[in-house]
Amino acid sequence: MNLGRVNWFVFFIAMSVTAILLVGGFFLFRGRDSGAGETLAAENPENPTISVAQPTPPASSTTPGPAPEPIPEPEPTPTPVHTARLAFVGDVMCHQEQLDAARISPGVYDFNYKFRYIAPYIQMADFAIANLETTLTRGRYAGWPLFRSPAALAEALVNAGFDMVTTGNNHSFDDFVRGVLSTMEILDEVGLPFTGTFRTPQCRYEVTMVEVNGFTFALINMTMHVNGLESHMYNHMYMVKIVYHDLVEQSRIDYDLIRDSIARARALEPDFIIMLPHIGIEYYGTMNRAGGGHQWDTFDRNDTRWVNWMRTFHFMLEAGADIVMNHHPHTLLPAEFVYVTNPDGTLRRGFIAHSMANFVSAQRTQPRETSAVFYLDFQRVGDGPAELVGASYVPIWVRQHDPTRDRRCFTVMPVTSTLRRVEAGPTPDLRPQDIDRMRQVHLDVTHMLSGAPIPLEHMQDEYEITRWRYLEQFPGLPLWGTLPWR
Repeated sequence: MNLGRVNWFVFFIAMSVTAILLVGGFFLFRGRDSGAGETLAAENPENPTISVAQPTPPASSTTPGPAPEPIPEPEPTPTPVHTARLAFVGDVMCHQEQLDAARISPGVYDFNYKFRYIAPYIQMADFAIANLETTLTRGRYAGWPLFRSPAALAEALVNAGFDMVTTGNNHSFDDFVRGVLSTMEILDEVGLPFTGTFRTPQCRYEVTMVEVNGFTFALINMTMHVNGLESHMYNHMYMVKIVYHDLVEQSRIDYDLIRDSIARARALEPDFIIMLPHIGIEYYGTMNRAGGGHQWDTFDRNDTRWVNWMRTFHFMLEAGADIVMNHHPHTLLPAEFVYVTNPDGTLRRGFIAHSMANFVSAQRTQPRETSAVFYLDFQRVGDGPAELVGASYVPIWVRQHDPTRDRRCFTVMPVTSTLRRVEAGPTPDLRPQDIDRMRQVHLDVTHMLSGAPIPLEHMQDEYEITRWRYLEQFPGLPLWGTLPWR
């Protein structure tokens, strides 16, 4: 090989590699310069001579999507509504026939059967009150005229759902001082609160207060007399509150007693003051369908005792009471709302049940075996005032015989639900005459309390009381709503 040619060839290759290296280094140097410029621009964003390359966002973030849902306004908190329902019934009697029916062995009594059908109607109320028209003793039991009943009667009332009983009535002193004391002791033992009789003169001035679902009620029980036993209880008359100073005309009303009792209650600032008097004329307002009066009825269109009876109720409302739930006449009489004019000219709504009649007894002469469970409904909206918003009733009848038992029972029957039971099928515990009587009871009770007989085809579980008047509109004579009986 020619050595000269080889040298030229090597020289050419070397020069080519050098040229390539020079060109690559030049471009590499320019690339580094350009990166430095971008970094400088990023670090000096306010320099207007340097164009800063902005990163391109991902395509997904630039694509328009659905508008976001608006945030809903929070719903306002509903105003709380508080309610309470009170139930009232009339006289719980215990005649000798009832004692005989409840005796299951010598000295052992069970009265629960009497209330088995009506108990759900008592328990549906938030608070239930009855008038206990007998004393409770530990033996020596007896019926009329001096009632002495076993503790089992009070136990049955508790089991039926009653929360309190009134003990101030014309039979409070039937067993004298020991009977008043034993009644209170037994009621304490069975856990049944009471009002109307007092252990000491100081207790007489205390006001019975109860709270039901946040509502406060002051309860005041008084009686018209104690069946002439005042002379035997001369040193113990503080044990009851007696409304009338005279027993014949009942014209000397103890206004001071009423006014003072209500003032003491008002000082405690209850929502409502409920009077539970035991006054009136026994069997008043009843006459047979032929127009003749009851054999013991003193019904008279000009009876001044009736006028004083109504005047007593009116004075209770005027003195500040809100509700009057009366017992004693043993017959059912109208119930109504009464509007009272306050001293400042505003109107206040009260309520009067003129007679709640017998709840349970052995009295069979119509309509003494007929009555009702009364309900009063109360409401408070938020922090507003408590209001009496409604009144209603359930007709009841006392059944004497149960064909499925070998003894009399004197059971309190809710009329409407029992008649529905009759429509649904056989009722072996009811005699045909019992069913007929209850149908008539439904008409009579609705006539008395709703103002007109409600036909059986329109039966309801409960009926609203809507009758009302102003206090100034004194009810006429005879007491409106008088019903005949067969």
